Amino acid sequence: MDELQMLRDLPAVANVSKDRITYSNAFKQVCVIRYLAGESPTKIFREAGLPPELIGYKRIERSVARWKAAVLKSVSGSSNMSNGEIITELVNLYVHAVTRKEKLDDLAGIANPDKANIGNAPHPLDGANVSGGVYIR
Repeated sequence: MDELQMLRDLPAVANVSKDRITYSNAFKQVCVIRYLAGESPTKIFREAGLPPELIGYKRIERSVARWKAAVLKSVSGSSNMSNGEIITELVNLYVHAVTRKEKLDDLAGIANPDKANIGNAPHPLDGANVSGGVYIR
C-alpha cells in the first residue's frame, strides 16, 4: 500500500486504485509535448516521480502513444505540420487552458497556492531539443 500512497501524492497522478492509475490531464499534455520534442517516455515518467520499474516500460510506451494520437487529433492540420509546429500549437493550447483555469478559479474564489510561483515554474520544454525551425518560448 505504500506504493499506492506514493503515487497518490504525485501531481502527475489524478487517481490510483489497486488496478489502475489515472494520470492528470496536465501531465498527459506536458508528456506529449516533451515526447514530440524528442525526450524518452521513460525519462519523462521517471522525472515525474513515476518509476518505470513500478509502472511498467510497455505501459508507459502504450500510454504515451495513446495520448499522442489523441492530442494529434485535437490539433487541426497536424498531418501537414512538423513536430516543432505541433509542439508550438500544443504549448499555446496548454498555456491558454492554464490561464483560463486560473481566471475561473479567481471568479470562483478558489485560492491557488501555486499561482504565486507560476512565473518561476520551469517551462515544459526547457532543455528539449526542438527542431524544425520553430522557436518555442
